[in-house]
Amino acid sequence: MKICKSLTIGILLSVGFLHDLQVNAAVTENTANKTDTKTKIQEGREYVTLVNPLVSQPNVIEFFSFYCHPCYLFIDSYPVSEAITRRLPDQKVVKYHVSVMGAMGNELTEAWAVAIVMGKTEQVEKPLFEAVRNKNMNSIDDIHSIFYQIGVDKEKYESTRQSLLVKEMVARQNTAVDAFNVKSTPTFYINGKYKINNSGIITTSPQAYVEGFVEVVDILLKKGL
Repeated sequence: MKICKSLTIGILLSVGFLHDLQVNAAVTENTANKTDTKTKIQEGREYVTLVNPLVSQPNVIEFFSFYCHPCYLFIDSYPVSEAITRRLPDQKVVKYHVSVMGAMGNELTEAWAVAIVMGKTEQVEKPLFEAVRNKNMNSIDDIHSIFYQIGVDKEKYESTRQSLLVKEMVARQNTAVDAFNVKSTPTFYINGKYKINNSGIITTSPQAYVEGFVEVVDILLKKGL
């Protein structure tokens, strides 16, 4: 249960950083000491280097949980992953769900694996978040209902969930969480070597934050070559 407690603390910290960002958004664009991430990224502020880098990992990984409010904001108000894909078309953000958070954490990791295998992550991501946020995620039937709305009936969902591909995807997500020693969400890792410090990207608006985040990712991808 230690990781669950650590993740909860990490989320509270993330909420704090997002609150700070919203406050910063009200600051004038002429504010002094404005960070230019294209030229002033530095270790210990926007990112940290892992003590034990991991090989054979996707270039860009995001760890998230459907129980994590800042993770929801990262697809709603601060669409970081979407911006990375749009601005860096050669890169794909691999999103892994963290199972240890929430009463339905394991089932939601399976649901995310099913969505990955079916190629339906974009269709179910926000509905799954909203079901949790609205306290409508209490059983596997609630997951079935969401998939049914996108044309996947219960029988198809269950047969896919029991498939080897989904079981392997679930194991891959859980193994990655352990390997990276994930303590908070949302968390991004670049080239298996760098961890982005979400609160270290200081800007004056949500749009500027997203753009700054993408710049940090781009710099770290090149730095890791």
